[in-house]
Amino acid sequence: MLYAILKLIYKTGLQVFFHRFEVRNHHLMPDEGPLLVVSNHPNTFMDPIVTASLLRQPVYFIAKSTVFGSGFQSWMLRQMHLIPIHRREDNPDQAVSNEEAFAASFEALQRKKTLLIFPEGNSFNQRRLRKIKTGTARIALGAESDANYRLGIKILPVGLNYAAPTRFRSDVFVNIGEPIIVADYAAAFQQDGQAAVLALTEEIRQRLESLIIHTPTDEEDELARQVEAIYKEQLAAAAPPDVPAHEQDFLLTKAIVKSIGYFSQTAPARVLALKQKLNNYMLQLKRLRLQDAVMGKQSTTILQQSLLSLLYLVMGFPAYLYGLLHNYIPYIIPSRVARAVTKEEEWYAPIMLTVGIFTFPLFYLIAGWLVVDLLDLTWPWALLYFLSLPLSGFFTLHYWKTLQHTQEHWLLFRLFTKRQDLISDLRQQRQEIIAELEGAKQDYLEESNILLKGKDSS
Repeated sequence: MLYAILKLIYKTGLQVFFHRFEVRNHHLMPDEGPLLVVSNHPNTFMDPIVTASLLRQPVYFIAKSTVFGSGFQSWMLRQMHLIPIHRREDNPDQAVSNEEAFAASFEALQRKKTLLIFPEGNSFNQRRLRKIKTGTARIALGAESDANYRLGIKILPVGLNYAAPTRFRSDVFVNIGEPIIVADYAAAFQQDGQAAVLALTEEIRQRLESLIIHTPTDEEDELARQVEAIYKEQLAAAAPPDVPAHEQDFLLTKAIVKSIGYFSQTAPARVLALKQKLNNYMLQLKRLRLQDAVMGKQSTTILQQSLLSLLYLVMGFPAYLYGLLHNYIPYIIPSRVARAVTKEEEWYAPIMLTVGIFTFPLFYLIAGWLVVDLLDLTWPWALLYFLSLPLSGFFTLHYWKTLQHTQEHWLLFRLFTKRQDLISDLRQQRQEIIAELEGAKQDYLEESNILLKGKDSS
C-alpha cells in the first residue's frame, strides 16, 4: 500500500520536475515478471523513481546495505520494496554476505516479480557507463538454474539520459532496449558457470552502453559537449525529418561521441587542434557572459527578437510578480534543503523532487485557505485561484528564462555596436570551427562508406 501511494505521488512529481520526460520503445517493457530491469546509475535515487514510474507492476529494488538503518527506517525501506545487498566497499572490515539478498531475489523471481538493479553499484553524475558487476547475471542464472530453466526470466536494459541531472525543469530521455532471455545461457551455465556469468555480464554492458551517451573520459565528454553546443543545430538540419526530436537529439550526440573516438585514434593531432580552438572560443564567450546560440544570429534578428521579448516582459510583469509571490518560497526551499543536506550533486535532484512534492501542495493549501477566508470567495473563484497557483509558477519560470535570453541579446547587440571588431573576431572563429567540423564529418562519412564497402565485398 505504501509503495502504491508513493509511486502515484512521485509519478505526478516527475511530470512537474522535468520539462520533457521522453521514453523510447516503451512497448518493450513487459507488464509482468519474472523480470530483472538493469540500468545505468547517474542520478542516485532519481534513477529508480524514473524507471519504476514506467512499469505497471510493482518493482523491487536491490540497494546497498548502508542505506538501511535499524528499527523504523529499515522497516520503511522494506515496505518500499528495497532488498539490501552487502558490498565490500561499504564496510571493508565486515565479511561480505549476500546470501540474504540473493535468497530474497531468487524468491521474488520465482514468484514472477520484477527486480530493478543498477549493476554499476555506485551512482556517478557522468555520461559514462562504469564497470558492470556480475551480481545481476549471477542472480538471473542462479534463479533459472534452481527452477531448471523454466521460469522464463528476462533482463530488460534501460538507458537513462539526463540533460542536466541536478536542474529543475530539465529533460530526461529513457531509452529501452530489447530484453535478454536468460534461458539462452542455460547450456553455457551448465558447462562453465563462471564463464556464462561473465558472458551475460558482458552482454548487459554492451546493451546498456548502446542505450546511453557513453564518453570514455572527462576530456572527451567536455569536447563532445562543446561540439554539441556549436554544431548540433547544423547536424539536426540534415537529419531525417521523421525521427522524433528527443530521439534525434540522442542519436546526434551518439554520432558526435563516436566520431570523436574515431579521430582520437586515427588523427589525435587533429583532435587536439580542434580542442584548443574550441576551448579558446568558449573561454572568450564565458568572459563576455555570452552563449554560442546567439553568435550564429544576425544583428537584425537579435534586435527584432529583443524588442518582441521586451514587449512580452513589460506586458507579463504583473503576472510574473503574481507567480513569484505564490511560488518563490516552495520553489527555493527544495534547493536550499538539498544543498544543506549534501554536497554531492548526484543527490540534489531526488532531494529537491521529494521536498518539492510536499512544499508546493502545502504552500498552495495555506495560501488558498488564507485568501479564500480573507476575501470570502465563492467556490468558482476559489477554484480559479487554486488553478492559477501552479500555472503562474510555470509562467514565472518561462518569464525568467526569457529575461535571461533578452539580457544576453542586448549585451551582444551592445558589444556589436561598441566592439564590432571583437564580435567579428568571435564569429570568424566560430565559422572556422564549423568549417573544420564539416570537413571532419565528410572525412568520417567517406571512411565509414569505405569500411562498409569492404565488408560487403568480403
